[in-house]
Amino acid sequence: MQRISLITLNLWNTEHWQQRRNCVVSFVQTFAADIYCFQEVREQTLSVLDPALGEYRRIEGPDEGWRCENSIYVKKNLFTVLDYGRVDLQMPELHRGVFWVRLKTADGKALFVATMHLTHQLNADELRTGIGYRHNEAHLAAKALNFLIGDDDALLCGDFNDPVHPARIFSEQAGFRDVFTTLGLCAPVTFPCPYLSSEGFLVEAIDKIMTRGNIKPVLASSPQYTIPGEVLSDHWPVAAILDVGC
Repeated sequence: MQRISLITLNLWNTEHWQQRRNCVVSFVQTFAADIYCFQEVREQTLSVLDPALGEYRRIEGPDEGWRCENSIYVKKNLFTVLDYGRVDLQMPELHRGVFWVRLKTADGKALFVATMHLTHQLNADELRTGIGYRHNEAHLAAKALNFLIGDDDALLCGDFNDPVHPARIFSEQAGFRDVFTTLGLCAPVTFPCPYLSSEGFLVEAIDKIMTRGNIKPVLASSPQYTIPGEVLSDHWPVAAILDVGC
């Protein structure tokens, strides 16, 4: 068994970046999670995160989305990278999808980690038609995850942009379970961060960490981290401590 920590955070691309970057650096270095999964990364944000996370390997494949949508950082001294990739989900956002990495833990066990950012509820097509993208995206993701994971223990996280249906689909079709549910806790609101976002009508627990296999959540929270004069993003992060291979 190995105890690890994982944090997922939507970085809100480069909105107000100069007013947030110090807070982001302070946060990732203070919490020092074993695995970070970020959504809405950009070259500008990665250029700050890379030196701030010098003890980590940033997973980067050939797909452009690794540099302009999702990114995964893992501690070099804890994990060996076995494989990684991206799954297209037929999304209106060209470079999004399921971004995944297969790791070997320090005790030799395989651990599959995936992150995604599903289409926003205020997408122009959805506003016009009333038809959302996230159901189909989640169905495609669940099918791909079942194929990729096999018998490995797995962690799934990201900005689902929906508090109900993607997590339900991943539970029903791919055997995942939300960490807060496992711990008997109410999932905290992760969007919006009221200091930056004007979307006050959206008050939702849309950022998730889910587990599959022999993984036991020990602790989960959504740290509302700030430093004087700065906040992280328009989302709050989700953090979990987990026993893998238990």
